[in-house]
Amino acid sequence: MKQKIHLLFYTLLFIIPAIAQEKVITGVVVSARDNTPLAGVSIVVKGTGQGVSSRNDGTFQLNAPKDSVLIFSFIGYHSQEVITGNNKRLSVSLQENSKALSEVQIVGSRSANRTKLNSPVPVDIIDIRTLQETAPQTSITQLLQYVSPSFHSVNGSNAGDAGSALNLVQLKGLGVDQLLVLVNGKRRHKSSNVNWGGLGNGATGYDLNAIPAGAIERIEILRDGAAAQYGSDAIAGVINIVLRKKTDELTVSSTASTRRRGDGLSTRTSANYGVKIGNNGGYLNTTAEFATQAISLQPGRDDAGLYNGPIYGGGANTRPYDAIYTREIDEAILKARGIDRHHFDQRGGGSNKAKDALLFFNAVVPVKADFEIYAFGGISHRNSQFTAVYRLPGWTERNNSFLYPDGFLPAMDNDITDKSLALGIRGKIGRWQVDLSNVYGKNNFGNVISNSLNASLGLKSPTTFDAGKYNASQNTASLDFSRYFDKTLHGVNVAFGGQYRVETYQIIAGEEASYIKADLRPIYKIDTSAAGIPYQSDAGFLALNGLSPGSQIHAGFRPGNEVNVNRAIVAGYVDIEANITKNWLVSAAVRAENFSDFGNVTTGKIATRYSFAKWLGIRGAVNSGFRAPDLAQFYYTETSTSFQQGRAIDQVTASNKSAATRALGIPLLRPEKSRGYTAGLTSQPAANVELTVDAYLIDIDNRVGNTGNFSATDANLPAEVRNLLLQTGTTQAKFFYNAFSTSTKGIEFTGSYKIPIRTGSIHFIAGGNFVKNEVTQVNTPKELEKYRYVIFSEAEKARVTTNIPRQKITLQALYNGRRFNYLLRTVYFGSVTTATAQNATFPQPDYYFQKLHAIWVTDISAGYRITPEIQVTLGVNNVFNVLGDYSSPIISGLRNPTVVGIQNGSAGIQPFARLLARF
Repeated sequence: MKQKIHLLFYTLLFIIPAIAQEKVITGVVVSARDNTPLAGVSIVVKGTGQGVSSRNDGTFQLNAPKDSVLIFSFIGYHSQEVITGNNKRLSVSLQENSKALSEVQIVGSRSANRTKLNSPVPVDIIDIRTLQETAPQTSITQLLQYVSPSFHSVNGSNAGDAGSALNLVQLKGLGVDQLLVLVNGKRRHKSSNVNWGGLGNGATGYDLNAIPAGAIERIEILRDGAAAQYGSDAIAGVINIVLRKKTDELTVSSTASTRRRGDGLSTRTSANYGVKIGNNGGYLNTTAEFATQAISLQPGRDDAGLYNGPIYGGGANTRPYDAIYTREIDEAILKARGIDRHHFDQRGGGSNKAKDALLFFNAVVPVKADFEIYAFGGISHRNSQFTAVYRLPGWTERNNSFLYPDGFLPAMDNDITDKSLALGIRGKIGRWQVDLSNVYGKNNFGNVISNSLNASLGLKSPTTFDAGKYNASQNTASLDFSRYFDKTLHGVNVAFGGQYRVETYQIIAGEEASYIKADLRPIYKIDTSAAGIPYQSDAGFLALNGLSPGSQIHAGFRPGNEVNVNRAIVAGYVDIEANITKNWLVSAAVRAENFSDFGNVTTGKIATRYSFAKWLGIRGAVNSGFRAPDLAQFYYTETSTSFQQGRAIDQVTASNKSAATRALGIPLLRPEKSRGYTAGLTSQPAANVELTVDAYLIDIDNRVGNTGNFSATDANLPAEVRNLLLQTGTTQAKFFYNAFSTSTKGIEFTGSYKIPIRTGSIHFIAGGNFVKNEVTQVNTPKELEKYRYVIFSEAEKARVTTNIPRQKITLQALYNGRRFNYLLRTVYFGSVTTATAQNATFPQPDYYFQKLHAIWVTDISAGYRITPEIQVTLGVNNVFNVLGDYSSPIISGLRNPTVVGIQNGSAGIQPFARLLARF
């Protein structure tokens, strides 16, 4: 494999074409205010992707055609266009832009002059525009998966049910709900869905794919805890999405890709256009995007997922073939039906069938010399269809042979609507920068179950069900002040502000047929009065025939599950950055928050950076953080089906507020609290070379997770728990609980080297993350000590320690010229170990453990500019068709093994084609 990778890298260098003769332009960029050199200024040849950045001394060198136009741009300064003419050396002075209030500051700092290398904490800045031109991936989560070493996301179908509609994200292997997402520096709302399996077991996360990729200019990833600066959730770090501001340019992009067998066809088309508003920097930038995804086959060989077990015989899900019911009988029935075993294949091996429509905007309108009104937001709608395990005709407790003589493949259609709107005004009052804003976001999630049935209703069962809806919203009002004192020490930036946030969560019940257990009947016993008179007394309920209740795949929400709750959060913060000397920076922040449902939380952070020379700086930070349990984790209740040793098991997840939860002895949820430490170095040892290395340690107490399964066969369960199982027709129950504490330690590195050449530039990028997550404590209530292996299950332990790669390395080479560009990238995903429950045996359930070996996934692409405005790109994701490990069949012979794609979500080789136009 390594030889192939080296061969591709060397091939890339030799196939760079010799473009028409160009001349070498050199020069220097300085600040017009004091004539000091500006490092990191972007210098781009207009109409091409060709460009360089100025060095530490402000100098630059690049190749450009005669009479070309160079665009000079830098945060905090007016952009400037310069015609080269016959000049071979240029001297450019950039004017400070005091009105450039729309420029979003680097995440993790409220100082306008902060860059990723002089920041006291690690920050990655990812240019989405370049990735959209060259990378095989199109969605935000997959674009970041292949370039950011600490970022992890896999296809949502690994989660199952409603969670399959989302691609949740992680940083440093921590929870999907332990990072914070900002848009233009403002807090974004989460999805309303509670996810099961995959990356987020019992957690709500951020749906980054609800924001069109074409609307994004860059993404900033703060790889350090920042709760003291931004509030709850920012334990692992912060992702800030910066929207495009470009005007007078129409960008249209369309990409299509497919898998090896022609399945899983995906398309994504976007159009972005911006117009100027007035003559003082105002703009309106809009993006429309439409995407489709076809359902994919099980990954692996052509017969992956093929069902080999009993089909038509009674009890097909609980026994293999025997002397009475043989394979020959099955084959004869299949032949008579005119179908084969592929009729019962499992679908959705890597993607759901889906359609996305998205519309976003970003706008600024100057209203006075020092003030502007800004707004951004949008709406997206997604329809995603998840198909579950085929219900075989022989599954007598789940199928009705009169309705489905050959069984059925139930489907869940999730209709997801996401809305957001931010409005604000910012400007100068005296010497203070002031920003007043309000951001509203809401996520609606609808569940429709089709091609299914409620077996307990018999022939009266519908085949399509409205299983209910849920939604969550967040409204955040903020007032922020900041000022830079240039004459104090060597410059001090002071920021403070307040925030008022309201969060809501609502569950709406489904139709009765989606949740009812129709064979549940009241029973009575004979009792005797004090006078000796016999009478009938209530003895509870009894399931008469044992048929599965509710809509198959996911039972609907019951009226008793309905909630409509909210909470309010008031916060205040102070954030100071002081340049003690020219080379020494110290920053500190403190934040106090009050939650209406559980009280006060205070967090703090101290960070520092020291520059020994231009080629070496050291940095470090200490922070405390927290995550407030989401309202959904307090109030969510649902019934679904899992498979244990091939047998379908109905499970109920109980609300943390329910009587069953209290009766079992599980307390109310409380906030997770963390302590984080980072230490690292940054270096620019030569022109166009950047290096960073950072070590980190994060300790988190009382993490919220989901317990293992309590079984209805356990005679020791409290009556309230047994009643919950009886009323829902389920046999196992699980609960939300602050079950465990963890310690996360690791080291990350990034490197970048840009080489200007005669025909353009070659950019080499490398990054790596090596992380280890350990469970340091399990919180078992005293009265539940005998259930310690259920309270914190092996599956939950694997999810937080070994379910994602402990090592990830990214290596990338990009050539960018006037006509051609090439991408060669390979990513190493380390091994993972999964744990799957086999039963709910008391006191210690059995689990199936599987270790998946490490893999290298390599991408390649080549782009050609037909004209300066139109580019065509062809390429392949996973060019060597690396599949990873096959899952071993838990019950021998029931189904052919398939590839487990937890490391990278890839299902094999995937070619793509893209057409990009800019006018």
